[in-house]
Amino acid sequence: MNDQKKFKKPFKEKKKASKKVAPYQSKKDQKWYFASCPTGMEELIQEELKEYGASGFQEFTGGIRFQAKSWNLVEFILNTRLASRVFQEIHQYKFFNDEDHFSMAKDKWWHHIFELNQTFKISTLFDKDASKFFKNSMVQSLRLKDAIVDSFRENVGARPNISKDSPDISILQRIEGIEGQKGWYNRIYLDLCGNPLSNRGYRPRGHEAPLRENLAAAMIQSSDWNSQEDIFIDPMCGSGTLLIEALYQAAKLPGSWLKLNALSSGSTVYDFQNHLWFRKENLDQKLIDYANFLLKEGQARVDELPAGQFFGNDLSDKSLNIARSSLRYALFPDDLVELTQGDATKLMPFEEAPGIVMTNPPYGERIGQETDLVALYHDLGENFKANYKGYRCYLLTSEPELRKAISLQTSMRKVFFNGGIECRMLKYEIR
Repeated sequence: MNDQKKFKKPFKEKKKASKKVAPYQSKKDQKWYFASCPTGMEELIQEELKEYGASGFQEFTGGIRFQAKSWNLVEFILNTRLASRVFQEIHQYKFFNDEDHFSMAKDKWWHHIFELNQTFKISTLFDKDASKFFKNSMVQSLRLKDAIVDSFRENVGARPNISKDSPDISILQRIEGIEGQKGWYNRIYLDLCGNPLSNRGYRPRGHEAPLRENLAAAMIQSSDWNSQEDIFIDPMCGSGTLLIEALYQAAKLPGSWLKLNALSSGSTVYDFQNHLWFRKENLDQKLIDYANFLLKEGQARVDELPAGQFFGNDLSDKSLNIARSSLRYALFPDDLVELTQGDATKLMPFEEAPGIVMTNPPYGERIGQETDLVALYHDLGENFKANYKGYRCYLLTSEPELRKAISLQTSMRKVFFNGGIECRMLKYEIR
């Protein structure tokens, strides 16, 4: 055991963290952005955006359109635990045919968006109507590429190069049908992130867990877990994603926690650092200072986390080894989470209530036979009923038959999409 504090209930109130670095006030008008997220998390991400001065919210399936000042946007990207990506809107227009598409795209002064010596890449998305009509997204990407290249040639006398693998600038165009009208609407964005923000960096290389980090964070935020009073148990913890995201929330760590050292040394981590607007507003040093601030504050809160509050269990020794590796990669002390190997349907609570149980049981091919899954869910519910008095238990699952196998009354149901699978987060209050 290291010098880690032991968790005691009720948890003593921690000292208030020092105030945030005062936000940089851009003289420019607010710009429009779009933050994408798994479906079902839109309201949560809107609340998160409000903390960083965003406004003008428009909710869409899978994301929020909003306005923000440049520095507030940077703060959000570094701190969010919910967003998958963030895009800046740079151009939009209606077109009827290929010639319109080309001419309207070319009309943009692209050399004010990025420089001649920077490489770029284009991705194209269609809505349902556009996908039926256009079929091939590559053709529309090439159309936009030709317009950008011609615009550069006319304005600066040369063209920038394409890079499919490691571009300086990633451009996304989304082509949509217009209800009740002819023609198409094109929205063009700059990807501000590069890699998805949900890729925290704590998963061992080559490992793909069934639960994305930002969905795990959303589950925890949607629960009534009180990190100062409640213990946290995941009886089928797998590679430990829910446990680690609970630690992130308890220590109030930014989603960029494992990227802060690189940012504080001046390294390029996010695509927005390559963008002209970022350079013109001279935000490089501001970003370095802010990364150092987040590092210092975050480490102080990690050091205050007590042992004896976080518990994980899994039947698979391989999964537990991955969980241990993930916890180390996330820079948490070895004795902060207690991991055990055993059957979740027979697992006894590690501590007395109050506390929550939160887990993502298998609901697909991970076990195989539907009868096995029904039995698993039934036995899990019976164990909760018999041994977890005073606990609140949360499960994420997809199949109605599996939900019915748990003979407990739900007190909350919330829809989330795990990839393309529609799931329900269910809450059971064990009395």
